[in-house]
Amino acid sequence: MEKQKLTVPYIIRNWSSLKVKQKRAVITVLLIATALLLFLVALIVGIASCAGNRAEQAEEAQAAAPLPELLRPPQNRSVADPDPGSEPDAISDPNDEEPDDGGSEPDDETDPTGEQTNGTEEASQYQTLKKHDKGEAVTALQTRLMELGYLEIEETTDYFGSSTEYALELFQRQHNLKQDGVAGAETLSLLYSADAQHYMLKEGAEGRDVKMLQEQLVDLGYLAESDVDRVYGSVTIEAVKAFQKRNGLSADGLAGEKTLEKLYSDEAKMSKALEAKLKAEEKGSSERSESKSTPKTTPKTSSKTTPKSTSKTGSKTTPKATAKATPKPTATPKKETRIEKFIKAANSKIGCEYVLGDRGPKTFDCSGFVWYCLKQAGVSTNRLNAAGYSKKSSWKNISKFSDIQKGDILFFRSDTSASVSHCAIYVGGNTMIDASSANGKVVKRSVSSYWKRNFVNARRPW
Repeated sequence: MEKQKLTVPYIIRNWSSLKVKQKRAVITVLLIATALLLFLVALIVGIASCAGNRAEQAEEAQAAAPLPELLRPPQNRSVADPDPGSEPDAISDPNDEEPDDGGSEPDDETDPTGEQTNGTEEASQYQTLKKHDKGEAVTALQTRLMELGYLEIEETTDYFGSSTEYALELFQRQHNLKQDGVAGAETLSLLYSADAQHYMLKEGAEGRDVKMLQEQLVDLGYLAESDVDRVYGSVTIEAVKAFQKRNGLSADGLAGEKTLEKLYSDEAKMSKALEAKLKAEEKGSSERSESKSTPKTTPKTSSKTTPKSTSKTGSKTTPKATAKATPKPTATPKKETRIEKFIKAANSKIGCEYVLGDRGPKTFDCSGFVWYCLKQAGVSTNRLNAAGYSKKSSWKNISKFSDIQKGDILFFRSDTSASVSHCAIYVGGNTMIDASSANGKVVKRSVSSYWKRNFVNARRPW
C-alpha cells in the first residue's frame, strides 16, 4: 500500500487519526518554521535601526560645522497646541509668568510643513518653522529678529505667533524673498548669516509699518495727510530727506535705525513750516486774549454838581447803587480728574486687538495705547514709541518702582536687551493695563516679578 503524504490539508482533516510519531514530526516542523520567521524579523529590524542611527549621525555632523554655536538655531520640537480655553498666544497665567509672543488663537497646525530647500549642504541644516510651532528654535529665531530690529515684543518665548510671523515677512520683504512668514531654509540661512540687513524702510516697501512712519511725518509737518498711502514712494522719500536735514542726519531718504530713533523721540524737530504756523497761531491767540483782558476806558464825569432831586414830599431820594455780580473764576481741571479720565480710557479699551503701529480707537500697540489714553485725558503729545516716551523730559521721571503712583506710565526692557521695548499704564494696586503683543490684545494684569525685574523707569505727565 502506498504511503499517504503528510500535506497540510491532509493533516488538518485527519489530525485525530494520525499516529503519535506523525504528530510529533508536524509539531517539530512548525516550531522550526516559527523560529526561522522570528529570526528573519529580528534581522530586518536590526538592519533598519542601524541605518537610522547612521543617518542621524550624518545629520548631526552636517549641522555642527557651518555656523558658530551662538547663531545656530536649536532643533525644533513641535508640541501639542495650547489649551483651547487659554488666552491666545499667551502664557497660562499672564499675571505671574513671563509673556509669550503672538496675537491670534492657536489652531490645529502642530505639524509644520517646510518650504523647499535649495539642495545645498548649508540649507539642509535648518528645520522649517511656521506659525504655531514651539521650541528652542523659535526662541533663537525671535532673538535674532529682535537683534536686527524686525521684532518688537515684550520678551522672547518658545511660541511662533502672529508677531513673529509679521517680523519674518518684514525681513523677507527687505531681502527680496517670498513674503510668506515661514522660516524656511533659504530665509533662515540668510537670517543667521553676516549678510542679514538691519530693519529699514526703503523705496518700494509697502505695509502698515510704512503707514505708521507716514503718520508720524504728518504729525511733524513733513508730509500731507493725503499722502498717507502705505507705500514708501518718492513723496515719502522726499519727506524723510527733509526730516533728516532738519534733524542733523544724513539725508539719504532711507528710514534706518538712527532716523527711526529720532523720528519717534521727544527730540524730533518739526518742519519749519509747521513751526511757523504754530507760532503764528500762538501769537494770534495771545493777541486775542490781551484784547479781551484790556478794560474799556470810561468817559470822565463832570465836576459840576448836579442838582439834587426832591420828591413831592420834599424828602431827598438817593439813587440805589446797582451791585454787579462778580464772575466766578473758571476752575482748572484737577490732577486727579485727569488721571481718572486717563485710567477710565484705559479700562474702556481692555480686550481691543493688538496691532503693531496702531493708535486706536479699536486697535493699538503699546505706545499707541498710551498716546490714545493721554489724548482722552486732555494731554497733548506727539505719538512716540515706548523708548521715546520713557525719555520725555517734560514729564517727571520716576526711577524707583517703589515710588510709582496711580496714573504713571511704566517702561520696561526685556531679559535679553537693555533698551526700552514696552510701556504700560499703572492703575494702582500693583496692577497695570497695556496693549500686549504676547496676548494679542489690551489686558489688565498684575505687575509680576518679571516686570519688576525689567522695570527701567516711569514718567508722570500730571
